[in-house]
Amino acid sequence: MNDTTQTFTELELRQRVLAAARQEVVDRGILGLRVANIARIAGCSITSMYRYFGSRDGVLAEVLLRLYEESFEEQYAVIRERLGGVGPLTIDDVVASIPMPHSETSRKQHEIRSQVLAVAGTNPILRSKLSEALRVRRKMLRTVMDDIGQRLPAGTELDQEIFVVLIFNVNFQYNDLMGDDAVTNKQYAELLSRLIVRQENSSLKN
Repeated sequence: MNDTTQTFTELELRQRVLAAARQEVVDRGILGLRVANIARIAGCSITSMYRYFGSRDGVLAEVLLRLYEESFEEQYAVIRERLGGVGPLTIDDVVASIPMPHSETSRKQHEIRSQVLAVAGTNPILRSKLSEALRVRRKMLRTVMDDIGQRLPAGTELDQEIFVVLIFNVNFQYNDLMGDDAVTNKQYAELLSRLIVRQENSSLKN
């Protein structure tokens, strides 16, 4: 690797390295990622790159975390579109906002997440970053559920544990492998409609 004479601020170098690493992952896949190629594309030396990221694992952790986060963006856009505002909501509105196992982009998102999770098993830096990111998302989910609950018809109460414990941890990557035996969107939506409403207390029925 021929050391470059270009100089960048720390922020500029980090951005260039991350953009180059992302390009490598997209073009060659995670296994095909080469540190020398990243440095060449970014216009810096490997030494300069490691000064800020520590190692190949450090670079990979930053890039894959961003890809993992981006894989959720379309889902959040749907939630904002369908559940945004302050008006009343129905259970059907809530179910319609929840990601289904099959959609135009779901398979690509699942592939990205599968790769990221696989790397996290051997990359402790990525595992730590993912853990923190998911904890933040779970807290955000609780806040969203509180808002939705206040906008449902009187007497309708969401079972938040269904979202936090079940839906949040559903791994559709496995479903993708099931072929004709995979859970369909209709089956999943019908199950959610039955599950997400907390049953009334017997005292309320009397």
